[in-house]
Amino acid sequence: MTKNDKQVLINGLKKLSADMADLAKQLEGNEAPGVPAEEPAPAKVYTYEQVRAILAEKSRTGFRAEVKAILTAHGVKQLSDVKDPDEYAAIVADAEGIGNG
Repeated sequence: MTKNDKQVLINGLKKLSADMADLAKQLEGNEAPGVPAEEPAPAKVYTYEQVRAILAEKSRTGFRAEVKAILTAHGVKQLSDVKDPDEYAAIVADAEGIGNG
């Protein structure tokens, strides 16, 4: 590495450091002093039975095709095919949008 290359690298690192410090100051300015940052609420955890009831209600109220489309979008034919219970929250979120638009 030449002396010129080292100087270019040093100058770039100094600029990056200054830019990061400016960004940190801007972020600090957006928060009230002494007030802890608000933590996001934990995602709701659903059981198979709860999700089944929600989807059944949507189907009964005339949205059977939409319920099937949600399940298909999540890569399953029926709710019992869902292998990861964490997927239930996403399915419910999609189902809550049915009939609200």
